Amino acid sequence: MNEHTSGSDPILGLADDRWRTLRSLVVFAKRNRSLQFGGAIVLLWTALSLLAPFISRYSPTEPRPNEVLQPPSYAHLLGTDTNGMDILSRMLFAPRVDLGIALAATALAFSVGIVVGGFTGYFGGRGGAFGYASNVIMRVVDISLAFPVFVIALALVAILGQNVSNVILAVFFVGTPVFIWLTRSKVLSVRERTFVEAARCSGNTEMRIAFRHVLPNSLGAALTQGSVIMGFSILVTAGLSFVGAGVRIPTPEWGLMISEGASTVVSGRWWPALFPGIALLSAVFGFSLLGDGLRAYLDPRQR
Repeated sequence: MNEHTSGSDPILGLADDRWRTLRSLVVFAKRNRSLQFGGAIVLLWTALSLLAPFISRYSPTEPRPNEVLQPPSYAHLLGTDTNGMDILSRMLFAPRVDLGIALAATALAFSVGIVVGGFTGYFGGRGGAFGYASNVIMRVVDISLAFPVFVIALALVAILGQNVSNVILAVFFVGTPVFIWLTRSKVLSVRERTFVEAARCSGNTEMRIAFRHVLPNSLGAALTQGSVIMGFSILVTAGLSFVGAGVRIPTPEWGLMISEGASTVVSGRWWPALFPGIALLSAVFGFSLLGDGLRAYLDPRQR
């Protein structure tokens, strides 16, 4: 008889748990419209961005002075912009920039936010050096939340310089406080549960209890919010590019495309701004729906 069963082997047991979680998520998704539509939209834009080199008929960065502001036609299905570049090709390549920046910034914000939130939540309201440090950190977070998010991001890009790396840092900076507050609020309730006292009685240090026992049980809200923050990050990235503080021409990016096309709308040339605007709206809407679906999945009352 094979001794390595899921009940005796921790590795196989972990694999079984992950398989059960995935299976339950698939079953839940079959009856949750938000998860279905949100996931479909996100997967669609991800697939289009990956397949863009094979789908696009034109280069997304090559201007054509003789084809400026051509309306939608067979040659250019969505028309051309003020530089003669094909709008469809730029729209297909744009998610590489928008989703790439959003994913990098959200991953950084999540990683830093849950660590800081876990620390401030567990030691918040307590004495000693850790308690004092927790209070100081939260006051800094409160001050950062007092300023408009977009203004902070704009100021950071202006100070650091206009490039993709600095846009990621700016979006990361404005997104981190959300994860800090979500994680902290959950940790404040989890730290009062019985298993925390049991871990303390077992000889664990306070730091180990905070990050080994409390924090892993407090990540639900932050995980579900991650999808929403992705959409928020795409909006901030597009907004920075729209005002000229994000990525630069000729990089294909939705906000930059909308900014270029905004000046032509009043003259009746609506296509350079309309199609990228629809693409941006759909991507943000998809991440919002995906976040709502994940939030419902992690809530036992709605499963």
